Amino acid sequence: MRLVDTNLLVYATFVDAPEHGRVREWLQACLAEGGGTVVLCWPVLYAFLRLITSPRVFGRRAVSVSDGWAVAAAYLEQPAVRLIAAGAGHASIVAELAATPGLRSDDVPDVEIAALAIEHGLVLASHDHGFRRFSRLRVIDPLT
Repeated sequence: MRLVDTNLLVYATFVDAPEHGRVREWLQACLAEGGGTVVLCWPVLYAFLRLITSPRVFGRRAVSVSDGWAVAAAYLEQPAVRLIAAGAGHASIVAELAATPGLRSDDVPDVEIAALAIEHGLVLASHDHGFRRFSRLRVIDPLT
């Protein structure tokens, strides 16, 4: 099972992203596997919503918050998608990850996503190579 990161959802959604075709094909194959093989979490969904609705990021291609939420909700409605949240072991994993040398305030969302993946025994699917600094986190990049 794979926890899908924000950047892959953005690439899969925006047809003019250079990575769109490859990520869309990869995500569709994962969704076709069924059985909760695609995992999402609230931090990823909210980051996705924030990015696709931002005129600073997407200019005129940015969508309204309502339309952005409809896209996020459509991902959640897929039969193969499972939504996870922090559980009892989350705080201790965050404490471990927070001790990673060189972290800054901008890295806090990555700590949260990494902790969720570790806590639930998932592989994180991301094109963000910054996640590789977390030694216990298993990461795949479907673009490489």
